Amino acid sequence: MKNILLCVIWLLVCAGASAQALWQGVPAGATSAEVQALMPGARVAPGDPLSKDESVRLEIPVHELAGARFKVSFVFKADQLQRITLLADAGSADEARALGQRLTTSLRARYGLEMSTRSRGATSSPTIDRQWSFRRTSVHLQVVDETFVRLDYSGQAPPRTNRL
Repeated sequence: MKNILLCVIWLLVCAGASAQALWQGVPAGATSAEVQALMPGARVAPGDPLSKDESVRLEIPVHELAGARFKVSFVFKADQLQRITLLADAGSADEARALGQRLTTSLRARYGLEMSTRSRGATSSPTIDRQWSFRRTSVHLQVVDETFVRLDYSGQAPPRTNRL
């Protein structure tokens, strides 16, 4: 009985490892329906939902994070989630920099030091451009156009096979 229980636990751990969560438990490669089931606040984004190219199909208009209001966009290609983008208008370059620093602190606590950065040593620069890699997930934090803070989560989806 103990061996069966250990096997079941091992299978559950392996299944979870194959579907790396990007953000808030949403795995790379998820379908639109799967994302909506995991994120009830996600709404269909305006645009062509039948596009085969990479496109935003779902969005959350307002999500509070680190004291700021972000718009969350779920980007799909061939009905598989490719990327999740969070975008906030901080209002000013100083506010964007402060928000970027708060997010950097949080991301470092979760993922460790950045794997690449164009701004790690530049404390006086208003530009933030940092990237982390964790398992199959890539996290990219940027201050764009001085006042916008953009946070991208992307990953490699496990291959889906049709067994029928």
